[in-house]
Amino acid sequence: MPTFFLLFPTFRHVFPPPGGIALALFALIALPAAVAAEIRSADEAARLALRQNPDLAAARHLVAEARGRSRDAGRPANPEVEAEVAGGPDAEGRVSVGFTQKFPLTSRLRLERKLSALDVRAAELEIQVRERRVVSAARTAFYELAATQAAVRLLEKQTKLAVEFAEKIRKSASEGLASDLEAGEAELAVESLRVRSGDPAIEAAGAEGKLAGLLGLPATGRVEAVSSLALPDQLPEARSLKARPDLELAALALESGDVETALARASRLEDVSVGIFAEGERFRDEPEGIEPEALAGLRFSIPLPLWKTGAGRVAEAESARARRAAEADALRGAVLREIATTYRVMAARHQAALRSERRLVPAARAQAEAAVTAFQRGEGAADDVFRSRLRLTEIELETLTASKNYFLAHAAWLDAIGEQPFLP
Repeated sequence: MPTFFLLFPTFRHVFPPPGGIALALFALIALPAAVAAEIRSADEAARLALRQNPDLAAARHLVAEARGRSRDAGRPANPEVEAEVAGGPDAEGRVSVGFTQKFPLTSRLRLERKLSALDVRAAELEIQVRERRVVSAARTAFYELAATQAAVRLLEKQTKLAVEFAEKIRKSASEGLASDLEAGEAELAVESLRVRSGDPAIEAAGAEGKLAGLLGLPATGRVEAVSSLALPDQLPEARSLKARPDLELAALALESGDVETALARASRLEDVSVGIFAEGERFRDEPEGIEPEALAGLRFSIPLPLWKTGAGRVAEAESARARRAAEADALRGAVLREIATTYRVMAARHQAALRSERRLVPAARAQAEAAVTAFQRGEGAADDVFRSRLRLTEIELETLTASKNYFLAHAAWLDAIGEQPFLP
């Protein structure tokens, strides 16, 4: 879990002196910059992103929206109440009241309810698809930040060594044991390292901001990736495809296509209307005069599918279902190729990073140490020390990049097989 460090001013008096007020105000202004999070692994970054990412928090409302839409799905049409009043001379008139309800002749309502339930499930899977993207982005951002922060520390270490060596050269020059040219070269090497340290620092700031955004931290929040990017001795064993929400969503789209096709066929017959009515009438019937009459009855109407047969909607649903089937097959094939490709890339990155870390870096360090030893014995020149240390710095930075590339490839492989972090 991340550790958050907050600095709060301490007030010892109810009415502090003016200096205390200024100090307290300064502490309050500087408070947001003190917020920090230490992330110790890519999975920890992914778990925090799943809990705190603001985009995921907003997207999770999609499920509630789908459930809200499902409440009205599969219900019959509202009943209709009809009333009619007509009047004429000499108290003649008619009053009619009726109640009409539409009923489907097919299983349309059941199919609508099933399709609505599938829409709710689709919304849940859509959230999982977005969670997978956030997890992948958080893992990548963690490794990018860990690598850039490690590069900053590496250059700081090399700059410190260069400063110490330059001071020795300058002292030797003042004693007449070295030339001013060598002292100038030493100081130039120090400044070159300081300038070079700027690029990793800028990249670290960008990576830190990206990871902080994925974790939902405030704009002034600080993040540190506590990781040495140590390479494993062996590659992880190849694993088969796990549950991936995009594949489940494609399969669900196929099922929805079947239901939509059945619904299109069921909708070819429109609903029938059945109603009851009561009617009262007063009319003049000579020679008897005004006569009342009351009627009650049943009425119904059946639409005839003569002009709008629904054949176009059925054809559209069938074509859409075929398209979804082809898309699902293409997606599964792409996923299987992605798994195989990412594993091969990860294996190649692992071998390259191991060679650089275990063979190239030790040789470069030994060469740099030999150059320093030779210079101290008077058997070598300061230029040899500068060149060997510069070469060592370049090799260590290249090795750090190789390690980062391996871990990025590992994160891509985990994403391909659908590996998600365990949420306790």
